[in-house]
Amino acid sequence: MSKNFLYKVSGSLIVIIAVVFWILSLTIPEQFGAFSLAWAGVVICGGIGIILMINGIFQKNITTIKKLKIWFGVGLIICAFLCLISAITIPDSLVLPIIALVVSVGFLITILATGGKKWDEGDNQKVGYKNYFERKKEEENQNNIETIEQKEEDKK
Repeated sequence: MSKNFLYKVSGSLIVIIAVVFWILSLTIPEQFGAFSLAWAGVVICGGIGIILMINGIFQKNITTIKKLKIWFGVGLIICAFLCLISAITIPDSLVLPIIALVVSVGFLITILATGGKKWDEGDNQKVGYKNYFERKKEEENQNNIETIEQKEEDKK
């Protein structure tokens, strides 16, 4: 089993558990009445956001994809926080500072996970790299040499 498979299965299980509890809150309100759609949103967005952040941190992939997964995770955690605001009463003065805290922590995690690189080092930054025009010129020179050698052999 691959790690990617485990991330997908755990994300699916989080969604299934949240939906089951939401259905139970509608059918048996005496026992599960406190679990509402807002709490389901908190569980789903928060759980999948954390999974995406963990996947982005520990993934051995290109830097851009790592950053993208981490930022999608941060976005989902912010959505979970907004669902939490509607589930419980949080003072309005705390909403923006907490969102700013989540974004800044996501920024820090992105820097730590990627080692501060903006993007992966491409071939053009490696020693001995030849761009398209240099390769074509070298190929033409090689073809010219082969053509000259064939002409000399034909003369013999």
